[in-house]
Amino acid sequence: MKKKDLIFYAGTAVLLAFSTQQVKADEQHASDQTPENTSAVVLKTTTSSEAQNTVNEGVGVKKGVQTENVVATEAVPDTPTLSNNQSFDKGTSDKVISEQPAPAVVASRAPYGARARVVETRNESVPQQESPVSADLNIEKSDSEGTFTITAKNLQGLDGYKEVKIPFWSHANGMKDIIWYTPSRQADGSYTVTAKASDHENSDGKYEAQVFYVDAKGQNKFVKKAFIDYTAPKPSADLTITKSESDGTFTITAKNLQGFDGYKEVKIPFWSHANGMKDIIWYTPTRQADGSYTVTAKASDHENADGKYEAQVFYVDVQGQNKFVKKAFIDYKNQSRPTGTLLIQNNNKDTGTFDVIIKDVYSPKGVQTVQVPSWSDKDGQDDIRWYEATRQANGDYKVSVKASDHKNSTGKYHIHLYYIQNDGSRVGVGSTTTEVEFRNAQTKTQTGIKNVNSGAGTYTVTVDQAPQGRRIKNIRVAAWSQTHQENLFWYSTTPSGTHTEVQVSVANHQYQSGNYTTHVYVDYVDGGVEGFNLGQTALHPRVTVDQTAFTPRVTNGQRDRVLRAAASLVGARTGSAAHQQLVNDYNSIKPLPVGYEVKMTDDWCDVFVTTVFQREGLSGLIGRECGVERHIQIFKRLGIWNENGASTPKAGDIITFNWDQDYQSNDGWADHIGIVERVENGLIHTIEGNSGAVGTVKRNVYRIGHGNIRGFATPRYK
Repeated sequence: MKKKDLIFYAGTAVLLAFSTQQVKADEQHASDQTPENTSAVVLKTTTSSEAQNTVNEGVGVKKGVQTENVVATEAVPDTPTLSNNQSFDKGTSDKVISEQPAPAVVASRAPYGARARVVETRNESVPQQESPVSADLNIEKSDSEGTFTITAKNLQGLDGYKEVKIPFWSHANGMKDIIWYTPSRQADGSYTVTAKASDHENSDGKYEAQVFYVDAKGQNKFVKKAFIDYTAPKPSADLTITKSESDGTFTITAKNLQGFDGYKEVKIPFWSHANGMKDIIWYTPTRQADGSYTVTAKASDHENADGKYEAQVFYVDVQGQNKFVKKAFIDYKNQSRPTGTLLIQNNNKDTGTFDVIIKDVYSPKGVQTVQVPSWSDKDGQDDIRWYEATRQANGDYKVSVKASDHKNSTGKYHIHLYYIQNDGSRVGVGSTTTEVEFRNAQTKTQTGIKNVNSGAGTYTVTVDQAPQGRRIKNIRVAAWSQTHQENLFWYSTTPSGTHTEVQVSVANHQYQSGNYTTHVYVDYVDGGVEGFNLGQTALHPRVTVDQTAFTPRVTNGQRDRVLRAAASLVGARTGSAAHQQLVNDYNSIKPLPVGYEVKMTDDWCDVFVTTVFQREGLSGLIGRECGVERHIQIFKRLGIWNENGASTPKAGDIITFNWDQDYQSNDGWADHIGIVERVENGLIHTIEGNSGAVGTVKRNVYRIGHGNIRGFATPRYK
């Protein structure tokens, strides 16, 4: 027996054994799937009668059983048998297997009454095995151009394909840059495509290509892969700097640009080493016809510094990032440059002072003014001050610098030198630094109380700015004697030089006797605030008519506050400190009504009313104005105006007057205003500012319906 015959029978035996097991497991099903290039066993389960009918019909006529490329055998025998004494000698065995029919039907015994098992088969030709797909895949690169040529040739086994595809990517990017290319078919049947490294982020390292074909069902079928290593060309350029020392200019040129694929623009930063890049300017050069980029820089834009200058060239990539390419240097000496030497003298560590001496002052255009800006290193240039140097008898120039003029800052100070030339232009000449200490600095603001007059109910608060301290912008004094600050009054004023005095009077505190607490708040020019507690001062003023007359009979909170505040000002005269404070407080709120800043010489009856409400934080109830007629228009808009001057007001109402008309209804031009303190026995008791021959805060009395009363406003108190 030949080896080939042994293999055939062994394989048949295995299939028979497998088929027998399948039938035992499930007698109701038969296999109808035949793997490629394999002999298959088809089992069909029938009854005994069905088996008999099958036999009678003969081989190959049983309906419903059609199999290709199979050999039918009985499921029961353990070893295959040959019919018709088939021989399997070399050269004939394949034909014998394909052409000689096998036994058509073999019926096995059906144990325990089970249905008989019938094996049907028909022998046809063995199919030809599908040819395997293959191709040669090659990648060639051009480092200078940054391209890859990918070629697939000698394609085999691609029968019925629709198209060829070539995916290509860099390993460095983990397939994030993959592109599926559709190559072009060449005359020789190969396929080729050119890829750009710039389409794959110009990554360095290994690149991979694969070739696929699209079969008749539209499925991508892999064929082969190939690899190549690549190093992207680095961007390069030639960068040159030429100078004209007579003109003080530099011409910077970048040419022969390479590796700038997809760039947006070119930038050239340029600076002097003498200034430590403080004078750096990022220039945008102009593209020339030959593809180069050029820009002209002026030494005057770089403080006319002598010494080494540096230029660099960058390109801006597709992602907007600056990419460095090259640098270049040039030495420069301005032949027509102004000269001057800065010296620091008399640096006093105790007083925080020093002198700046400028020697060899010269400019070809002449020197009109020598300027010396100076500032401390602390907090940038927030304390910069421009000094004008004074010419000395020997031709030098001098500036004296004090730390007290620079927020008492210590440490490093910067000193620069500029000339205003005869043509009006300013030119930088040089710079230096020095270290400053201030051991004896007097930096603390001083406050105190003096001139206490208990009987008169007055004392003076003093505020002194320190010689080396922060500059004072405004001073606020709060004083009161009652436990819950019911008679609190705020005094506010701007400093008068380095020494400022604020007069406190019981006239502003309801003439209350007792221990007055005084707090001082100092607002500085630099935005800081400092508070001082001056303790208590005993005041026992003599009883006055105004004090006795203050008998508010209201209990409403806001209304009572307004009446108390108004009563505390009774007796204040035109030109007094209280009057000054009223004007200051009115002007302190911005924006000013109608944009007008009140003066001490103005009528101030409405300033009095407006400021009383303002001090209590109740401006929203009546608005702010210094003109009575305009104030009435505000009352109307607020919905609190009562045109009937003959009506009866309530305590806390606003009363207005027209002195040119003395009968009701009074509908003329209003020219005076006050606050109703109380109403009793048909009389209206008021408190009015700027009242009488000498403008004073006074109490006055009018009968209800008085002819001069223009009307009332009733604030919506809470």
